[in-house]
Amino acid sequence: MRMTEYLRIMRRRWLAIVLAMMFTAVSAYVFSKLQEPLFRSEASYLVVPNRNDNGLSIVLTNNMNSYKQLALARPQIEKISAQLQLDRTPEWLLEHISIQANADDRKMIVQVDYPDVDMAPRLANAVGENMAALVSSLNDGLEGTDKINMRITTPATPPILYRPQTKINVAAGAFLGLIIGFLLAFVLEALDDTLKTPDDVEQHVGLTVVGAIPASNPNSDRRTPARRQL
Repeated sequence: MRMTEYLRIMRRRWLAIVLAMMFTAVSAYVFSKLQEPLFRSEASYLVVPNRNDNGLSIVLTNNMNSYKQLALARPQIEKISAQLQLDRTPEWLLEHISIQANADDRKMIVQVDYPDVDMAPRLANAVGENMAALVSSLNDGLEGTDKINMRITTPATPPILYRPQTKINVAAGAFLGLIIGFLLAFVLEALDDTLKTPDDVEQHVGLTVVGAIPASNPNSDRRTPARRQL
């Protein structure tokens, strides 16, 4: 199929393309408005060993994942939820709280998504402080040089709207609608077996068009009797 034929189909089926774009864009907008807003806040903590050698560094890398698992254990989340008087279940909180353990720079990043803009940073700080307290309790049975400390480097950041991203959703919906509209246009064109142009006649019938009957003008037909009367 030549490019001119693609353009001809799009000109003929432009309404289907536009309607598909409008439908998907409006659907994306409605979906965004129905989503519960979530605000994201992050707090960073640095894990520091009391002595700096290769052996302890390897242990530190392995332990950081253990710290993460301890901090995200259900009893710890339930304790924090009770302290802050949250109205969310532990299961919901565990889905919206994450801790990234970056062994390269020895950082633990607490990330929280919460519907209350004021509670999001409080929850991030609470999870981080509780994790630091757990690490400190693990040091009780260790010698001074074997202890691993955790200190805060960046308190919870001001919350930003994480969800919904209405503009992005609408743009993505419109783009999806454009693709669907193009596909719909070609499907409608394939189902339409009427002959509209000389090219259609040559392609489907195999005959060359040598002439065409011009369309009649109703206005000129009405004027003809009057002219004859004159």
